[in-house]
Parts: sequence; C-alpha cells; structure tokens
Amino acid sequence: LARAAFGLILTTIGIAWLDPSSAPIAILAAALAVGLSLATCPLLAEHDLRLRTHAGALSRFYLDSLLGLIAIRAHGAEKAVRREHESLLVEWVRAARSRQKLAVALEGSQSFTGYALVAWLLYENLNRGGDAGSTLLLIYWAFSLPALAQELALVVRQYPTSRNLTTRLLEPLGAPEEAGPTGPDETPPISYMECNRGVTVHIQDVNVRAAGHTLLEDINLILEPGSHTAIVGPSGAGKSSLAGILLGWHRPATGRVLVDGLPLNGDRLDRLRKETAWVDPAVHLWNRSLIDNLLYGTPTGSSNDIGHVIEEADLRRVLEKLPDGLQTLLGEGGALVSGGEGQRVRLGRAMLRPGARLAILDEAFRGLDRQQRRELLLGARRLWQNATLLCISHDVIETLSFDRVLVIEGGRIVEDGHPDLLLTRPESRYRALIETEKNVREELWSATAWRRINIDGSSVFEEMEEIALR
Repeated sequence: LARAAFGLILTTIGIAWLDPSSAPIAILAAALAVGLSLATCPLLAEHDLRLRTHAGALSRFYLDSLLGLIAIRAHGAEKAVRREHESLLVEWVRAARSRQKLAVALEGSQSFTGYALVAWLLYENLNRGGDAGSTLLLIYWAFSLPALAQELALVVRQYPTSRNLTTRLLEPLGAPEEAGPTGPDETPPISYMECNRGVTVHIQDVNVRAAGHTLLEDINLILEPGSHTAIVGPSGAGKSSLAGILLGWHRPATGRVLVDGLPLNGDRLDRLRKETAWVDPAVHLWNRSLIDNLLYGTPTGSSNDIGHVIEEADLRRVLEKLPDGLQTLLGEGGALVSGGEGQRVRLGRAMLRPGARLAILDEAFRGLDRQQRRELLLGARRLWQNATLLCISHDVIETLSFDRVLVIEGGRIVEDGHPDLLLTRPESRYRALIETEKNVREELWSATAWRRINIDGSSVFEEMEEIALR
C-alpha cells in the first residue's frame, strides 16, 4: 500500500515538475484514483461480508450433512438435503456474482476515468509543443498513473476482505461475558444443612428473548428445596428454555431469577453449575474410555461410588458387551455405543456429580424402552430425593407419580398443579395430553396391522401372535 501510494505521489510530482501546465490534470487523476478507492470500500465490505456469511452457512451445512449422513440415508432424506443444499448454493452464487460484478464495474470505471485523464493531459501537452525527450518522459509517467492507481485500488479492495475475515475470527471474543462481582465474593458460604437439601428457586416476571424471538413470557415460578417437578408440553413450547435459565444459557430480558434468595449471576451462577446434575442427549461423550467419560467433570478421586452408579444407571449390561470393560473407548460423541447406551453413560456421569442440589433431566432417557425409562427415573428420583429436581419429558403418563406438573405452551406456563387435580378439570391441557398418549398406545401401537419384530442381542425374530403393549 505504501509503495503504491508513494509511487503515485512521486509520479504526480514528476509530471508537475516536467510540465507545470499539466499539474492540475495529474493531481485530479491521482485524487480520483485515491478517492474512488476509499469511497467504494464500504460498498465492497458489505458485499464481501454477505458472501462470507453465505459461505459460512454452506460450510456448516456440509458439516451437518457429514455428521448426520447415517440418519439421512436411513430416513431417505436425500431429496430434502439436496433441496436445502441447492437453496444455500444459489444464495452463495448470487452473493459471489454480485460482489464480482461490483468489483469489475468499479475497476472498469476507474480505468476508464484514469486513461481518459491521461489522454486529456497528453492532448494538452502536444498542443503546446515541447522537447521530444521531455514529451516521451511525460508520456511514460502519464501512462504510469493509471497503472499505479490500479495497484493502489487492488490493495484497497483487499482491505474489506481482510477486515471481514478478522472480524469473523474475533467474533467469539465479543460474546457477552457473565457478569461477576466487582469486589470480593460476598456470597455467603453454604451451611452443612443447605448442602444436604435442594436449592430454592424464585423466577419472577421473567421474559426471555433470543434473536428477536420470544422464548418465554411472563414466567412466575417458585421451586421449593427438595421438590420434584415434571415439565410437559408440545415440542418447541419452551420446556428446555425454562431449564436453560437455571443453566445460564438464557438471560432474562425482564424480571429476575433468585436462587437461595440471591440473584443468579456471577459467582452464584458458577456455584449453581457446580451443584447441578444435568442429563440431556446434548451432553457430549468424548472419544475416551468409559471410566473417563463417567468421571468427566467430577473432582479428582471421586470414583468411590462408581460401582453403585453402574448399577443405578443400568450400565452393567453395557459394560459386559464392551471388549475392554471400563477402558473401552466410546468414540467421538459416543459413536461406538447405541443411543440408549450413550444416555445411560450420561446419566451415570450426572449421578457421580458430588453434592448435587439441583437435578435437571431433559429427555434424559431417550432411546430406551418404556420399562427402562420408568426404572431409571425411579432410581434417579431416589438418588436425588433431597435435591430440587426438574424432569422434562414427553412421556406424559410417567409424570403422574410427581407431586407437581407444569404444562408449558407457547412459552407460557398454562397449568401448574398436582397431576390428580389437573386430571379432574375437563378443559385441562394436561388431561388432554394424557388422553392423547393413552389413545396412541391403545389404538395405534396395539393395532394388528403392525408386524412385531424383536431384536435380542444378535438375534432378530418376529412374533407371530398378537401381544399387548406394556
């Protein structure tokens, strides 16, 4: 950039020294070269950023497609994936074409303007007449002006690309940080009695918004220490978002969240995370041994209860099939175990969490049969009987054993109460969910039109007689 700029300046000075009458035209040519390059920078930056955004979406699509390749083939979703890829690719091509058209138009207009001014300069000089040697030198310097201007413009046009690339790389550093205390930690230490009971949660007039969308609205909720609460509702209603408030994923746009009477931020949020046992299919399994995955996140030397947890999480059958026992690698994301086995590993990891005062089970038993889900839920409730427990589930019938059920729809808590009380209300949404699930079990899955194929270990066989669903 400096070399091109100094070359343009010195050439302009040389033309002015050689032919003072041509100085205004030379200065105008140099000024236009610099001015056009700087004036078009914002426009180029906008088009370049749009192109990079579409390229990023396309790269993310390729990654998601590779990670979900087995599921895509299993469900015959190739056409849907192809359509999605085509739409992303078309947008990327449009952005690239728009940027290239703009760059070519700017370069062409700059070249045309530069050579037009050179022609004007030479025409004026030839009309005045002069020494042949000086004229030849002037012609050389005059034609150098557009070349130097193009070199300068090329460097300037690279600036938006470098700027946008740097901005995208630094985006994670601009993520909002969790607010910590400005002074020493004034959070009172937890007493021995508090360590052995659940947390108290007060959610007051909370609204949660993300990316312009309202996730939760007018949430008012009190969770007493040691209470076990089930949360049900249709997909996308906001059940996981409610749990996400306690995990620190979402910050209230309005309202406040109190845990044990203290605002949930800074050190209090960090402490709550250390006191939380969280089970979710999104919990990552590492390409490490089974024992390492179970102990991940627990303090060093906390493996005394590993045998008990293997029993409670129903991991013994998983352990028996692994070639190297507890030292068997599970693969990245648990790729070397089934979905149900991976869920039991996640449950075992949470059960090893010492001093858990809050337990969050978000579809914790996905991929397991109904009887296994029921038994594991009972075991989890026994283990965390003194903790405050939230259970998010689509198995609505299994929530009948809870003392309290929340029904969430459209980001609002539409019902809150004991299951038996909610079932007595004719217009209850909870009652409608229960009846819908019963109808599906009794009328759909028990229909004789279904072929019943059992898989037991490496054996696959079909039942020839009708059986009743448990």
